[in-house]
Amino acid sequence: MEILESKERESAKKYLEKAAGISGKVICPVRRIGAVLVKDGKVIGEGYNGPLQHSCETCLLDMLEKGVKTELCFAMHAEERALVDTLEKGHDPKGATLYSTYAKGDKLYSTEDSFCAHCSRILMESGISEVVLPQENKFISYPIQEFYDLSFDKFVKEKYLM
Repeated sequence: MEILESKERESAKKYLEKAAGISGKVICPVRRIGAVLVKDGKVIGEGYNGPLQHSCETCLLDMLEKGVKTELCFAMHAEERALVDTLEKGHDPKGATLYSTYAKGDKLYSTEDSFCAHCSRILMESGISEVVLPQENKFISYPIQEFYDLSFDKFVKEKYLM
């Protein structure tokens, strides 16, 4: 984990603000998340959370106990959608950095939910090198292995079932 400073911080802020803007496409009543994949200083993929071909009139997450069978939610995660967008555009995600944020008004933030076991597996397998999240007025970069480990530590600690 590295707290980004100076030029890296400004760059992270720019990409996280772009991710927040993309989160404006979200129709999910529970979470508003945006993500961008960046490689060599260029955005190669964008994503937001939301259902694929179903509506969220009744949120499945509201009907389930916390953490149990959350994969039944119709929503695709912003991180997944950014990776799919990258591949559809013909870009190679290997070595890219993922910037992901929850957005509320003008505020950028992350929560423990930002450490998703499901997404961390996909990101690691695709060759993404790091994940950048805003946390308490800082921007923190996690090498993908550390992000993966933290995601699974949370998963095990909270006894999520898949």
